[in-house]
Amino acid sequence: MGAPVRIASETSAAFDARLSAHLGALQRCAAPAVEVPAALVYAEGVTAGLSLAIAALQRRERIIDHLSRWESRLRGERERCHG
Repeated sequence: MGAPVRIASETSAAFDARLSAHLGALQRCAAPAVEVPAALVYAEGVTAGLSLAIAALQRRERIIDHLSRWESRLRGERERCHG
């Protein structure tokens, strides 16, 4: 399951919603964990983050709002993974 790729005409809010839905689908997945190279996961994350930043800039939205929301999600995931 690859990370979503932003469509050129897509707003940052729509792309952010798709990223959130993708994360939710990953969390609900009952299948066993799949091993993939960390470099692939990292590259997908960087690509998604930069795509979101570009979309926000194009719409003159505050990137800090997106960053704050995703930092919160990251903290939640870390706590869930590390107990």
